[in-house]
Amino acid sequence: MARSAEASDGGNDVLLRHLDQLGWSMRGFAFRVRTRCEAVGLSYTVSPSTVSRWCKHGAIPSVELAAAACHVLSSARRQHVTPESLGWPADTADIAAESLEYKDLSHAVRMLSKLWELDAMRRRSVVKSTFFPGVFGPASREALVMPPDTNIAGLGRYKITTADIELLEDHTVLYGKLDAQHGGGKFRSVFADFLSTHAVQLLNGGFSARAGRRLYGGVADAVLAMASMAYDDQLPGLAQRYDLQAMRLAQAIGDRARIARVHIHQARLAASLGDRKDVLTHSRSAVLSSDGAPPLVKAYAAITEARAWAFNGSPGQVLHAVARAREAFDRAGAASNPRWLAWFDQHELEAQAAWALTMADLVEPGTQALKTALGMPGERARDNVELLITAAELARLRGDLSEQAELTKRAVESSRHLMSRRLTARISRLTADKPLDDF
Repeated sequence: MARSAEASDGGNDVLLRHLDQLGWSMRGFAFRVRTRCEAVGLSYTVSPSTVSRWCKHGAIPSVELAAAACHVLSSARRQHVTPESLGWPADTADIAAESLEYKDLSHAVRMLSKLWELDAMRRRSVVKSTFFPGVFGPASREALVMPPDTNIAGLGRYKITTADIELLEDHTVLYGKLDAQHGGGKFRSVFADFLSTHAVQLLNGGFSARAGRRLYGGVADAVLAMASMAYDDQLPGLAQRYDLQAMRLAQAIGDRARIARVHIHQARLAASLGDRKDVLTHSRSAVLSSDGAPPLVKAYAAITEARAWAFNGSPGQVLHAVARAREAFDRAGAASNPRWLAWFDQHELEAQAAWALTMADLVEPGTQALKTALGMPGERARDNVELLITAAELARLRGDLSEQAELTKRAVESSRHLMSRRLTARISRLTADKPLDDF
């Protein structure tokens, strides 16, 4: 029989201490772990005798069961209880590699449950810096050419309801707003913990094909929100893995608009690594994916392409793409706009246009776009700092160094409360008077 590294006289004193501090019996702990296993689709029978073997005889559970038990303890203790702290094996060795694979829906669900758990426990070092540009091309082609999955109904024991999905959707909107107010490093682990608890249960539950389309779409939106937060926190490896699995969910339901959104995310990641060709490739793929999508999605893809052309030094193409983005935006109607793109209003469109035009040295058009963008709501704190950076760069291009210094000072002061490593890096370049050659 395997023994716990923390055992005393054959028992696991650390686990016993956790249960004692929580006031839990072995029966109560067994029930909670069994409930967690059912929620994530694990077919383990966890009885009081199972827990007794762990506590009294130092038996070591499988890595999956250990993860379920630690999730229960972590949630109850409001602290991260790792398998290693109990002398148990940790199931992290292959996550970095497996989460870069593009397979079937069950694989995507399994990878997301692991990524959320890592993110909630702030153990992001496993995947944070291992970014691999080459893996996205084959996945992109499959997503664009393969038909939707034929069977997306769920067969789990927990029967999900519309309220379950609405809770997921509402949390995604909430954390998106918090991200804009405070930066991607502030509340991502809290959102990851919610997804690890709630979304995993839904994905492994019972639902019809119709409910499955809404569920997978809602989960994809949550995952892409997490990817945006990871990108803002300068964790490209984690963001890439979130994006990859989100695209598999979007492919499953044949949602080309969400596939376009993933390509836009990948363009941003490629830009953060300085890969100009890949930035343009992903941006063009977003435009192609948005064919047949609502006009607002087309506008989002087109303005991303404008930024990509600016990043590649093509001012004529920038003007053309900005014009297409504005034309598509003008055709957008509230009834057809996807909920996940509700934040993309005229202020945001013109903010992105202003940056693209500025990077292309198109000072007058950039200044005009910025005037509209400056009406952006104050609660979008990070976006407003980005506007100050754009304004400072425009002032530099005009040769107005006094205005540039004043705008730079305002950007520094306005960014102090934000937890955004990406924005901090941009501010550092701005204050050091270095070229702002970014996306």
